[in-house]
Amino acid sequence: MKPLTAILSIAAAMLLSCAEGNSDNTSGNTFDIALTGKGCNNLMARLYRDTDNGLAIVDSTRFEMQEGRLKGSLQHPELMYIYIDNLSDYLPVFVENSHIDIEINNAKPSRSIVNGSESNKIFNDFLQSIKVYSYKESGNMKMLQNAYHNFDTVMIERLEEERRQIKREADGLQRQFIQKYIQHPIACYILSSHLMYDMPHTTLRQLADSIPPENRDNVYYRRIINHLNTPDTTLPDLSAHPARQEYNKISSKLRALPDIESRIVEAAKSLLGRPYVGGTLDEGNEENIVIDLKRFDCVTFQETCLALAKDAGSEEPSFENFYRTIENLRYHDGRNTGYCTRLHYSTDWIADNALRGNITDITKDLGGVELPNQIDFMSTHSHLYKHLNGNAAATDSIRTREQWLNDHHAFYIPKSQIAAVADKIPSGSLIFITTSTPGLDFAHVGIAVRDSKGALRMYHASSTDHKTTISPTPIAQYLMGIRKFTGIAVATPQ
Repeated sequence: MKPLTAILSIAAAMLLSCAEGNSDNTSGNTFDIALTGKGCNNLMARLYRDTDNGLAIVDSTRFEMQEGRLKGSLQHPELMYIYIDNLSDYLPVFVENSHIDIEINNAKPSRSIVNGSESNKIFNDFLQSIKVYSYKESGNMKMLQNAYHNFDTVMIERLEEERRQIKREADGLQRQFIQKYIQHPIACYILSSHLMYDMPHTTLRQLADSIPPENRDNVYYRRIINHLNTPDTTLPDLSAHPARQEYNKISSKLRALPDIESRIVEAAKSLLGRPYVGGTLDEGNEENIVIDLKRFDCVTFQETCLALAKDAGSEEPSFENFYRTIENLRYHDGRNTGYCTRLHYSTDWIADNALRGNITDITKDLGGVELPNQIDFMSTHSHLYKHLNGNAAATDSIRTREQWLNDHHAFYIPKSQIAAVADKIPSGSLIFITTSTPGLDFAHVGIAVRDSKGALRMYHASSTDHKTTISPTPIAQYLMGIRKFTGIAVATPQ
């Protein structure tokens, strides 16, 4: 979300370069704006409209006896800006063919009282609603800075989640306004000024296409289209990605399936027999979003199956969407900002993805108990990790995350109790296997599946079998045969 003050500050430089005087050449119906303002005598007020070439002056007036009047014409309701000499900021006004009365607040023009315009009432409702989240965000950031200063990791995590929730609520509010006023230019305005740069092109295009053709003749819609006609800078060029052809073959089979559970199982079946190769995410020197549909370790196998299933069930499946889904599952807050933001520990992966609605952790509901492990394997074995070996700063970052994880234990079902709850675990669930290895939480992952006899088994990438395969026995029996495995956590895909 782009704060209005930021938009207006950008506009300021353009405003100062505009010529004064009435240069309105737009034909159409007329409007007039009556201004009253205590303390504004002899001040000049100027009205600007937003155009494809920047801000252009529409009219100007000088306050006399605390009053002024601005006039012009327009084809449809549009956002304009009033600037008054010597005042601190601008007054944005959604203008339509009508008479508008504005009582200027010369201490804070953006809080002036506007009457007589239905479009401006809608616009003002939007501004007042979104300000609530701006205030919340400001307060959250102050507390977050204080928490970082005091190294209060528990408070930091709580406030970070609060920040994400504020962002989700603000985005949801803006989408509600778009849906409610889809026939009004405010829908285009919200998209172009508040949401456009935070959205992947596919999502933005869906919203833009929902705007009726008769409501697209405005500068905001044209900006959206111009943005969509430029490369999505948040995505690399994926047109020649080596996994694209294989993705197309697998995805085409998944799209006809009715639910995510059946899609994830089918994705796993489609990838059976592929070679097991560890460390594929760490082969480069930079932290890139690696997608390889030919070879897997257990984590990349599970992530890939889930990403394929989620993409195939989306409104617009594509390799680009699949790529973004992999990123969303693999990194904190769904964004790759470096090696240390990858969700290396399964405790972290489960917590982060559950928080963002990608999965539901059902372990506790199945009778799971708190996992007692002390997590520190990566920081105490940094020499085993390419991107940590000799990198004290990265190791410290991982250590900080480990400390948080040790305060937020995962839940698990001890392996002696798995058989008793196996019937309650849906096919297509994500399975995470806990370990007794010191410093680790989980050692293996896979996809639950019912065999022809109804027994719960697991698709996984096996280092023992050197390939992606299905467990030779039901999960409960499989774990009993491996001493270091102590139990499982279970999550359902969303």
